[in-house]
Amino acid sequence: MIKRKTLKLKFLKGQKISNKKQKLMTVSIILIIGITFFSGVSVGKAVYNTNIKNKTQIAKPILEVEKESEIMITEDNKKGEYKFLVKNYNQKEEISQVDLTYYIEILEENLEDCITYELYKENEKIELKENKTEEMVLHRDVKEEQNYTLKVMYNENKNTIEDIMQDIQVKVHSEQLKI
Repeated sequence: MIKRKTLKLKFLKGQKISNKKQKLMTVSIILIIGITFFSGVSVGKAVYNTNIKNKTQIAKPILEVEKESEIMITEDNKKGEYKFLVKNYNQKEEISQVDLTYYIEILEENLEDCITYELYKENEKIELKENKTEEMVLHRDVKEEQNYTLKVMYNENKNTIEDIMQDIQVKVHSEQLKI
């Protein structure tokens, strides 16, 4: 014997609703595509290949230090003056094209007790903190030079001159300012 299947009305109603949803969804998608197509919106990808050639010159920073003769501190000559010049141009009269900051540092090893320093810029005393000056500026496109005198004094009460047979160096550290 053959069994018959019984269809429930509830199942058929659910089938009709899903068909309605499917038709509504299809119409909505077609409508959205049509609006996009006729509204002037376009989607695409473009690739451009461009060659750019440019000639540039790099700004030339110039900072030169000129020094006079070295000094010698001895038991007889306990004081000395070391003179030097910091300038923003060279022998060819080319002037620095960028602003520069710089500071002066005195390099030594373990001489803080027996040697004292005084640094003067144009006869005006400059404070030294840990044997360094504050930063100073040399401006671009303006020929500048700054004269310095370093006074070195030996204190014989702290050490003997034989204990300090070494060189003391004066260094000028510079850095270009941002344009």
